[in-house]
Order: sequence, then C-alpha cells, then structure tokens
Amino acid sequence: MRSSDDRVYLAPVDHLRAAAAVLVVLYHGCQVLGARLQGREFRPAVDWPHSVNPAWTLVFEGHTAVALFMVLSGFVFTVGARGRPVRYGRFLGNRALRVYPLYLLVALLGLATQVSLPTWRELLGVVTFAAPAQPYGGVFWTLAVEMQFYLVFPLLNRLLTERGPGALLRLLAAVAVLRALVWLSSPVAEPHTVALYLGLAGRIDQFLLGMLAAWAYLRHRERLRAGRRVLLPVAGALALGLAWWFNQVRGFVSDSPLKLVWGTAEGAVWALVVLVYVAGGPSRGVLSRAVARLGEVSFSVYLTHFMVLAVLGEYAAGGPIRALVPAGTPPPAAALWLTLLVALPSTLAVSWLTYHAVELPFLRLRRPYTAPGVETPRPRQHAAAGGEERITS
Repeated sequence: MRSSDDRVYLAPVDHLRAAAAVLVVLYHGCQVLGARLQGREFRPAVDWPHSVNPAWTLVFEGHTAVALFMVLSGFVFTVGARGRPVRYGRFLGNRALRVYPLYLLVALLGLATQVSLPTWRELLGVVTFAAPAQPYGGVFWTLAVEMQFYLVFPLLNRLLTERGPGALLRLLAAVAVLRALVWLSSPVAEPHTVALYLGLAGRIDQFLLGMLAAWAYLRHRERLRAGRRVLLPVAGALALGLAWWFNQVRGFVSDSPLKLVWGTAEGAVWALVVLVYVAGGPSRGVLSRAVARLGEVSFSVYLTHFMVLAVLGEYAAGGPIRALVPAGTPPPAAALWLTLLVALPSTLAVSWLTYHAVELPFLRLRRPYTAPGVETPRPRQHAAAGGEERITS
C-alpha cells in the first residue's frame, strides 16, 4: 500500500494516467458510437474524423494517449529503480501480477462471446497477447508492446545507470536508422508502416524518452519546477499542435514515411509534458485527489471501456440513450456527448469495481524488485523505498 507521502508524490503521475485513460475512452467512444448512430460499424480508412479545431483533433487522434502511457512506463520504472540494479525475476513477476489478472478476465470473457468453445491455439494466443479478434480486444496490442519493453527494461536501466543518457540517445538514433532501412528495403512501392508503428520497433522510442525524462527529473527537478509556468504551457501546446497536424495529414490511416518519426516526435512531446508536470509537484485539494483516484484505476478503464462501448453501441441508434442528444446533432458531436454522459461514467463505475475486486488483491502480492546499490540523487521529501511497491504503472 502507498503511504501518504508516496500518494503526494504520485499525484501528478496519477493525474496524467487519468488524462490518458479519459482520452482513450473519448477517442474510441467517438469512433464506435459515431458509427453505430449511423447504423454501421466504424471503418478507419473511410470514417476517420477530421477537423481544423485543435480541441476536436485531440479527441480524434486520441490514440496519442497510448504514447503518453508508454512514456509514463519508462519514466515510472526509472524513477522507481533510482539507479539501482533490477532483480529480473521479481520485476517480471511484479509485471505479471500487474497486467495478467484483469487482462485474462477480459480476454477470456471476449472468447466467451463466440458460439464455440475456444481452441488451445486461441487460449495460447490470449496468454501471449496475440488474442484473436473479439469485441473487447481493441487495446490488447499495447499490452504486448508493454510486455516486450518489460523484458528489456532491466538492461536499459543498467545502461542508463552505468553509461548515462548518451547510451539511450545513441540507441534512439540506431533504432531510427534501422527503421528507415526496413522501410526503404520494402519490395512494395508504398511500404506498410503498421508493423513498425504498432510494435516495439516503432514504440521503443517512447519508453526510452520516458526513461530520459526520469533521469532529468531525478537531477534537475528544482530547476524544472522554477520554469514550470513557462515550460508546461509550451509542452501542452506542442502536444495539442502535434495532434492537430497529424489529423490534418490523416497520418493514422496512411502509410506515409512520416510514421517512421511520428512515434519519436510524439514521445518527445509527452516526455516533456511528464517531466515538467511531475517536477512541478502535486496540487492539493479535493479535485486533485479525485483525479488521482481516477488515475489509480486507469488500467481498469483502459481494459473495460470496450465492454461498455459494445453494450452502448447496441442501443445508440435509438431508444432512451439516443434521446439524450438533441435531434439533428451531427454524429461526431452526438457520439462525444453520449461518451461523456453515459460511456465514461459507466466505465468509471465498472473500473472501480474491477480495480478493487480483481487488480488490487494481486497488486498487494508484489515485492520490491531493486537490489542494493548506489542510488541516483532524488528529491529528499519524496523519497520512496521499494521501487515499484511505491511507484507503480
């Protein structure tokens, strides 16, 4: 369990988790409910929403919340380790206790929607995150990427500790060059970028940038805090502007070579947001605590929101749910209102239950995974022993 001091430290991290979780719900809600209001399924290549309004584009390109989650993973683990060696077995055991209980429950319930019993191949696919297409599996691919990162984090942490940030920067450059070579060597005229964009090869930048942000946080927090009033608006504007630009070029549904660098740019912007926001320290008050509580259940929100949307989608075209939105409201706006009024509150209620009934009992089984060693300097008032037992992702 977190102590009161740890909760104060973690409040900014939980705020960012909450923002990412809400953005994911809004993003998928607009897609799923927007299409169902028109009596059909969402078709990305045809129906991708487009707007010149930056606020709308942040929702339409809400997949950027995945980048924020991945940056937070690299940041949180690196702060938790604080330069000490990571015990590989305990670290992976903790990650399994964090991810698998709720994931397996949702994935197996998804298989239960089939008419026939699942095969051994399907069950193996669930265990390895290569789950077959199912109504609740829209975010499972991100868990596969996270698990791949967990396998290499102890080594990356050692590189950062012993060689400094230059080692990770060189690794970033090497990955970028290799990605470009893969794209250039493709035998087709317009190489597909999906595998690079949705796999660890395209997402490792975001974890590494999160680790670099943690390195900067542990050493320069006071300086960053002093410049927060300027840096935080700049970082937020960059995140909003990048989402707007990506929407204008319809980047998500294209195979543009821009995707080779999109993950890096996206990760760099979110790393700046995380670094400046967390370095500024938490705000105290009812609203801060409420948002932090939402951040605590963000993993449940992430995994269960498709279940809620699947139910609402069956009734979105008519009935009392559709009546919540005035007649004549355009489908994107109607879908956003239904998501805000119904899908998001319903998902939060379900997530509160699954967090306390499924996640929390297993989270309490985790053990410290850092070995004794020289610690990286950190803010004294926010010291937290035990690595992930205090700072969780």
